[in-house]
Amino acid sequence: MTPSGLKIHGPIVLSLALILVACGPTKPPPDLLGNAQQRLTSARNSGAATFAPLELRFAEERFSQAQTAMLEHDFNLAVNLADESAANSELAAIKARLGKLRESIDQLKRDNAEINRVLQAAGAAPGGAP
Repeated sequence: MTPSGLKIHGPIVLSLALILVACGPTKPPPDLLGNAQQRLTSARNSGAATFAPLELRFAEERFSQAQTAMLEHDFNLAVNLADESAANSELAAIKARLGKLRESIDQLKRDNAEINRVLQAAGAAPGGAP
C-alpha cells in the first residue's frame, strides 16, 4: 500500500475494528445481582411481606427475571432487571418502615386514650384531683 492509500484505508479499517469490538459479547458487570439480592433480603427482613407485599413481589419477580437473563447472557437486560428489583426492594423496605411507624403511632394513641380515661375516671371519683 502506498502512503496515501494507508491514509485513506487506515481510518476505515480502524472504524470497522472498533465496530466489531463494540458488537462483540459483553461481559457481565462484577457483582451484577449482588446489590439487588442484598436489597431484596433487606426488604424481606424489614417486614415488607406484611406492609408492602406488592412491591416485594415485583422485586422478587424482577430479580428472578434478571437471573434468567444472566443465564441467557443477556447482560444489558439483566442489569436493567436487577436495577428494577433493587428499586422495588428499596420501596418495599421504606413502606415496611412506614407501616411499622404507623403501628407504633396507633399503639401510642391507644395508650394515651387509656391514660386519659383513667385520669378522667380518677378525677370524677370522690377525693380525686379537681
